[in-house]
Amino acid sequence: MLSQQIALFAIYYKTKDLKQKAELMEKSHNFLISLKNMPLRVEKIFFEKPVFLDKRVKRYIQEAKHFYETRSGKSLSYILTHSQTLLKDLDRVVYEYQKESERQTNELVKKEQFILILTLLALLIEALFIFRPAIKKIEEYMKQLFDEKMFEEAIVNSSPVAIIAVDEEMKVNVFNQNAKKIFGFEKEEMRDKNSLKNIIPEKYYEAHLKGFTNFIKSGILKHDNKPLELEGKRKNGEIFPIRVSFGTTTLNDKKIVIANIEDIQLEKEKDKILLQQSRIAALGEMIGNIAHQWRQPLNAIKIVASGLKMRKKTGLLKMEDIDKDIEKIMNYTDYLSQTIDDFRNFFKQDKTKEKFNVLDVAKRALSLVEASYEHHNIKTVFEYDQNMEYFYVGYPNELAQVFLNILNNAKDVLIEKNIKDKVVKISLAQTKEKLVVEICDNGGGVEDSIMVKIFDPYFTTKHKAQGTGMGLYMSKQIIEKHFHGFLSVRNKKFTIENKELYGACFKIELLFPQNEN
Repeated sequence: MLSQQIALFAIYYKTKDLKQKAELMEKSHNFLISLKNMPLRVEKIFFEKPVFLDKRVKRYIQEAKHFYETRSGKSLSYILTHSQTLLKDLDRVVYEYQKESERQTNELVKKEQFILILTLLALLIEALFIFRPAIKKIEEYMKQLFDEKMFEEAIVNSSPVAIIAVDEEMKVNVFNQNAKKIFGFEKEEMRDKNSLKNIIPEKYYEAHLKGFTNFIKSGILKHDNKPLELEGKRKNGEIFPIRVSFGTTTLNDKKIVIANIEDIQLEKEKDKILLQQSRIAALGEMIGNIAHQWRQPLNAIKIVASGLKMRKKTGLLKMEDIDKDIEKIMNYTDYLSQTIDDFRNFFKQDKTKEKFNVLDVAKRALSLVEASYEHHNIKTVFEYDQNMEYFYVGYPNELAQVFLNILNNAKDVLIEKNIKDKVVKISLAQTKEKLVVEICDNGGGVEDSIMVKIFDPYFTTKHKAQGTGMGLYMSKQIIEKHFHGFLSVRNKKFTIENKELYGACFKIELLFPQNEN
């Protein structure tokens, strides 16, 4: 039970008990290998190839101590996967002890009675004081390992995530209860070599197979312990989103891949609802922007129409004037129509990823707030390399929403703080690994108390009638979950036209596809 308790205490981080059980297990093992008159076969099992039982037991204890000190996931995997083989080899030790005892007894039968009696007496004493305690200790140790195996299965099956372990031959060795619950398959149905096809969508299977083959050859797992968002397949054929992290270990010199899998379908549905809420909140901002966008052309149409009416009354209206004014009105209505298309396209949800120019998306987002910015005398400055093409593969409308949320946030801050010369700077930069967009305002920065909560859902410094607190939260969710990038904010100094300004800078980092899974 010692190593069982070690596994249990490791799982639940009961470090004090874990340390005590590891030390007790070490003391018991040291007693066992210190016994005198150890049979040669037993000695080989403990100290020679291929078994090296002494070395493996000490490694087992060492991994337990290492987990106590570092909380290493690999140490925990080692503890869980090696108990069964230890149990098997200790059983061999018991068998060799018994076999050695029988051999010695048969040899004594052939000797003279007096010597036999003396030898039997000596052997009896030896058995009483050495072999019997040793065998008893080994039997207890075996029972501990056997119980430990049963307990390990209980721990794995009680895990809140699906745990699947696959060996070098792509055979599933571990398929816990939560894996059964998520995917719908029984453990027995996953025993075949090609059973992974049951739970991996067909369009991803070849990529999984390639990655697994590379790991077997190189021993290097590309995404070791990194959470990835992929897709799984249920028994009924349903494709659903999962979050998976991979770990590795070895068992009998064979590589093992362990996958921890979460069903994130409900989480994705919740994200969709929050995204829709964010879009609805943004719609309120858009209505204000549309009002600013339409005010000038509507006034112009009114002036042209009034002019036509006045000239008609005074008899000064000429046919060529009518044609010119009608053309002006048509130009204004075209502008209004284009504005409607721009706003409608903004709220159109992207279905699939596409290649797009990030600079164009930033300019399109700015055009949606341009009239509002002009109305509030906010100057905008773009900074980018004109020789650079800022292409990226993703969801352009969702990125436009992120830009719009940040631009509206900057506008609100500048108005609220009544900044005299209001400025927003948008800069783009690109490396081999990522594309970076930074949006800065000169509103004096974000207070420390607000900085730590600025991306929290429903957090806002505005009145409830003016904001929902979802804009920046959803912006971060979009960048991190849909683009696998990063969104952060900090206060910093920046320069425009040799003038030093200070304020909040939102930094968007988009990793290029070769740096993603």
